[in-house]
Amino acid sequence: MVSNHSYSYCNIQDWAQPALASCHVLKWIGGYLCFVFLSGIVFNGIILIIHLENRKRRSPIEIFILALCLSNLTATILGIPLPLTSNLACRWLYGKYLCYYEGFVAYFVGMVGLYLLTSLSLNRYWMIVTPHREYFLTFQTAYISVILSVLGGLFWAAAPIFGWNDYTLEGVLTSCSICWQARTVNVISYNVAMFIFAYVLPLFIMAYCNICIYLKVREVTRMKALRFVQRHISKTYCKRQTMERHIAKSVFLIIFGFTVAWTPYAIAAFISSFLSPTLISPLGGTLPAIFAKSSIYFNPLIYIISNSHIRSKVFSRRTPFRNSDVSIPVKVPYQLANTPLKSQIVVNNSSK
Repeated sequence: MVSNHSYSYCNIQDWAQPALASCHVLKWIGGYLCFVFLSGIVFNGIILIIHLENRKRRSPIEIFILALCLSNLTATILGIPLPLTSNLACRWLYGKYLCYYEGFVAYFVGMVGLYLLTSLSLNRYWMIVTPHREYFLTFQTAYISVILSVLGGLFWAAAPIFGWNDYTLEGVLTSCSICWQARTVNVISYNVAMFIFAYVLPLFIMAYCNICIYLKVREVTRMKALRFVQRHISKTYCKRQTMERHIAKSVFLIIFGFTVAWTPYAIAAFISSFLSPTLISPLGGTLPAIFAKSSIYFNPLIYIISNSHIRSKVFSRRTPFRNSDVSIPVKVPYQLANTPLKSQIVVNNSSK
């Protein structure tokens, strides 16, 4: 019975059919989506409000954070209510066209988030690892990266609407997704291209960039520990180097949280697309999809925890703006703050 349902997902005739799981389980899923909805609004809203109130402290890296929070907030408000209410009602309530809408919002936001984090990783890589590309690190570059990320997400989310693959009910039939199970050229070609250019390649770029950043920061930290080097670097550089460690840690944790949220769904989709369309049960297909929506509040929560300035605002404590913040400290000039670590060592050595 499950296999027949699984294989017919891409050709839904009755959009009001009962869900393929017990109402008790679906209500628990609906309850979790309520938590995601409230957390997404609160955490993303906090970051947006705080950064909008502190425009003078803004740096190019924060453009990516703001865009990511705005994307998450959009998914929270426009995407979560439909599967939330459908799970509480134990069936999909909204018919074919709103299924297209819900699937579009979910995949658009997911792809935009993935490309934003990839662009952020490249930004940090150019700043820390490749000093000869420091001219890339401007507000204009950040805005262009955000626009390209939005266009990339729009391409993958809009393609099924125009005939390349299709949106349909997934899992227990209370939410919508790309068609993974069909074995047509149309569906398989989209799924292959999406896995390569919308998961594997961005994940490889993020992993490579952040490993290089980690190695570079560790190298500079060891150099700082040497007395000989300490005599040739300024206090401003020491502050900058300390801040870079915290920035690298925050960015890594955000990327890690996003990857943890989406990887189970990517594995389930891969199995359904290329191994067996009936291997995963309906509930087994729904749970990873619901967990992927956790990235809506994972990212802002990680950012709040790892950023002392945001934490001080959240808990209404008047603490100084410290070097551990992801924002550029006031005492560090903007030009120096956007100069790679290696360049700063060279400049300080040459001045001696």
